[in-house]
Amino acid sequence: MGYETKNAIAFLENLHTDYWSRLGTVFETEDNQYFYDTGTGKVFACDPAEYAVLACLLNTSDPAEITGLELEERALTRALDTILLLVDQEKILQAPEFKSFVIPEKAELPGIIQGGIEQIIIELTEKCNLRCKYCLYQEDNVDTRNFSKQDMDWEVARKALDYISHNVGKELALTFYGGEPLVNFKLMKQCIEYSKSIMPGVNIPVSFTTNLTLVTDEIAAYLATLDQCSVLCSLDGPEHVHDYFRVTVGGKGSFHQALRGLKRLVKAFEGKARHTLGINAVLCPPYSKPRFDEVNDFFKTLEWLPKDTKIDCSYVDTGTLDWSKLGHVKTTLGDGDFYSDDERTDPLGKWAEYTLDSDQDERGLAKELSQNKLLRIHNRVITDEPLLGIRMNGCCIPGRRRLYVTTDGKFKVCEKMANSPYIGDVEAGIDIDALNKYYFEEYTEKSIKHCSNCWAARLCSICYAPCYQENGLDEEKKQSQCYGERASMKMSLKRYHQLIEKSPEKLEYFNEITVS
Repeated sequence: MGYETKNAIAFLENLHTDYWSRLGTVFETEDNQYFYDTGTGKVFACDPAEYAVLACLLNTSDPAEITGLELEERALTRALDTILLLVDQEKILQAPEFKSFVIPEKAELPGIIQGGIEQIIIELTEKCNLRCKYCLYQEDNVDTRNFSKQDMDWEVARKALDYISHNVGKELALTFYGGEPLVNFKLMKQCIEYSKSIMPGVNIPVSFTTNLTLVTDEIAAYLATLDQCSVLCSLDGPEHVHDYFRVTVGGKGSFHQALRGLKRLVKAFEGKARHTLGINAVLCPPYSKPRFDEVNDFFKTLEWLPKDTKIDCSYVDTGTLDWSKLGHVKTTLGDGDFYSDDERTDPLGKWAEYTLDSDQDERGLAKELSQNKLLRIHNRVITDEPLLGIRMNGCCIPGRRRLYVTTDGKFKVCEKMANSPYIGDVEAGIDIDALNKYYFEEYTEKSIKHCSNCWAARLCSICYAPCYQENGLDEEKKQSQCYGERASMKMSLKRYHQLIEKSPEKLEYFNEITVS
């Protein structure tokens, strides 16, 4: 080992004494190798020797281990020279140990909320005309409520909207939830008309998710009269895929009713630029390329569906449901479809990458799946100097970004958090003490020690939704999300830079959109 190498190792040993793995990660495309730096958000191309040295540092946290690499002395010296130059000029490998998240002070929260709640989500009903086998709202899932006959009444809805009207900015997204929202369409319509009457200067786009089976010509026609309306339609794919899980109370498939409802909306919305339809397919195991291809091909065959319809999909969230009781016990990937551990963590992401590389027609699931992941990479913050703090992963400011109102008038952070602490009600408004305690103080206390040692801390999209239970944040549940998030972010880094190398034009439209 030469003198220069010894000096370089000594410098690196003085640079850090803790976990190097938090400082960045290495990743490879088909043709190149790269290093992502946590502190600055920068990405650098590496030659094989530089890549080997950086990988060794990040994996071992011991610069002395570099001497065990099978590199020629000249290559090792050049690699170390380049890395030390980047340390000096580009400030890599210098991310501070994050001690806290960048969050507002408790005293600031009332002003932030009064400055304008951006979205209200009204739970119109706990009723549903379907009994989807994977639905979380059933007695076999201990983490959520059961199916119910409870509707929200007008008095609760009115109080919620009155509260919002005093804490709204120039725009309010008015969203409806269930159960199946169209079960209580009368109240939906009443809420829309009342909102317009008490907030005349506010832009109020309307949206909701539906299983489509209750869409009538009359409902579609009314929605088409609204200035702005977006409907997310639940449709899982071709008939045999959709009907395996999405069944009526009597156990019959709902595919034909759903397709009929979708056609009615397409017809009513035709030519209305500010009316949008989206489709979400819930994909169930086995997660295999043939299954993904089949679902994707189905949506491409719907020639009557507008070309700009966003078609997205999501993994099924089974909660505590027993899959063996659902008659669908194969939960692993098909052999030969995906190989590495990272790819098995996010098989949909791997499939989207493969499909976009091999298919010139980007309409369908693959584009949306890929876009959602890659936007976080494209829009990441890049700085000259390492940032001193990190935000709370993918979390919003509760009560400001969105406010969920249950059928009985309680406030929650969002519709995805069935079992979680309340943050107020329609009578008293938002409870600042509860909001700060559960969603800032507790989240910080239980998360920062893990996030401070994670290279993906500034790319992370984990939010409150999968991490909470009735009494607050479940640290184990949150940690269970972290491995998959890191794997997904590394795949996205790889995919993004693969596109830069081979098809940079596919990234141009990212400049026109933002992370949802």
